[in-house]
Amino acid sequence: MSITEWSEEVLLVDLFPEPLLSEDLQQLLLAIDGPGAPAKHVILDFQQVNSLTSSNIASLLRVRKRVLQQKRRLFVCAINDRVWSIFMTAGLDDVFETSAEVSTALASVQLGIE
Repeated sequence: MSITEWSEEVLLVDLFPEPLLSEDLQQLLLAIDGPGAPAKHVILDFQQVNSLTSSNIASLLRVRKRVLQQKRRLFVCAINDRVWSIFMTAGLDDVFETSAEVSTALASVQLGIE
């Protein structure tokens, strides 16, 4: 996982495929929920992710909950067709803000577009 502080307000997170994805999501939870961690919008780049497990989905939902509790936004971007079908089957397409590209999510956050 690569976490980039895009700005004072935005974290850009490049996720890697399993088995690293599970570890990435746990590290992300620590980064956004750690003591003194400033509230930031989070953009997850799924470009390299090719599958999701139920454990990954549970971790994603925990990340979403923490980000929303901080009154910030979470975007999931660059999802391939295989992962998108999992999102749709699990109903996650209605739960998460998604974007085809990271640049579109960054623009939405910066402009405050809902």
